[in-house]
Amino acid sequence: MPSEPSSEASDPAESAGMSEAAEVAPRVRAALDSLSSRVAAFRSAVSVTADQLRGYLAQGGQTDASEASRAALGEFASGRIDAARLSQFVAAATPARDDGWVEPVQQALEVLEQLEAEGESLFLIQVEAGADLRSGVEQALANAGRAFGATRLADLARAGRYEGASHDNLLASFPFRRWSGAERNLAPPLVVEVRGGDLQAAALADYLDGSQAFVLLVDGHVSPAPLARLLTPSVLAIQGEDEESLERIAGVTGPVVAALLPSGAARFVHEPAVDDGLGQLEVEFVPQDDPRQPVGTRSPFQQSEELRLLHGLAAVAPKTAASKPDASAAEPAAAAEPGATAAPSSNGAAPAAQGDPAGTLAAWLLSRADLTNLDVNGE
Repeated sequence: MPSEPSSEASDPAESAGMSEAAEVAPRVRAALDSLSSRVAAFRSAVSVTADQLRGYLAQGGQTDASEASRAALGEFASGRIDAARLSQFVAAATPARDDGWVEPVQQALEVLEQLEAEGESLFLIQVEAGADLRSGVEQALANAGRAFGATRLADLARAGRYEGASHDNLLASFPFRRWSGAERNLAPPLVVEVRGGDLQAAALADYLDGSQAFVLLVDGHVSPAPLARLLTPSVLAIQGEDEESLERIAGVTGPVVAALLPSGAARFVHEPAVDDGLGQLEVEFVPQDDPRQPVGTRSPFQQSEELRLLHGLAAVAPKTAASKPDASAAEPAAAAEPGATAAPSSNGAAPAAQGDPAGTLAAWLLSRADLTNLDVNGE
């Protein structure tokens, strides 16, 4: 049973408005192609699990498909997804004592078949003008997450622990906050079409875990560095203009956020750290002019803060190989002291901060950490 549509963001399947064979815009196709291994891994898991449930129903619980799971999940899942655990609900050696498991397993199978039928639209959403990006993403992930809910419900039914209505909600919606670590390692990627004024990129921070990946296709006026607040050590973050910038996604298995923005925004790539470092930051271009007009709900001050954060991170993070030549590009600036105004130099970069830039940046970030909504109970 599909999740209820949001009043703020369109349903993933309906907003995509396309079947598996339908044509999509070139940049949407490029975004999907950049996520192809992640899409294939999720779809394979759904397909394998559906096949296992069919076998479970046909054979009365006598089946063991863990090896088939490993083969179907492929190399992407190797070492990251426990295929035996994925298959455990069909590994019973003897049939169940009664047939109380039949209906919930059939319902779980129907959900998996619905998700299979959605095709590529499962991974595509459009955020309507003025709608909330976070709500759209939450709804899309909760819809795709029903695959995990169906798996859990079938497992409960097999074990004789199915409790009717109290467990049926697993099939209606299964939000990201309820996903296990293993499920987050099989997270369905999303291609999100959104207007610049509605791009509240920081809202995606809560979802950047496991193998979750987002590609944001942004139209209209946009703030210059919306992804700066998402630059954490283990996240691949890409802010660019063209589809070629998405090619780096294929080589990364961890969390990813990439945005294709209109010309004039900052362009950079943050590569995940391979150890305990900050990762590598390559800044190709930073606009020289300070933001002067609001973009959506983002004030010039908020936009300037994101640019200052980008400058600060560029000053302390290790650099990659030389950036692409760009005559209009400004060199990354050092971290500014808290409360100071970054005065551009002759090449457009802010002057270097005095003292320990890493310590200054850390203190500045901590002073601005918003912990007011922290839920100590994890709900």
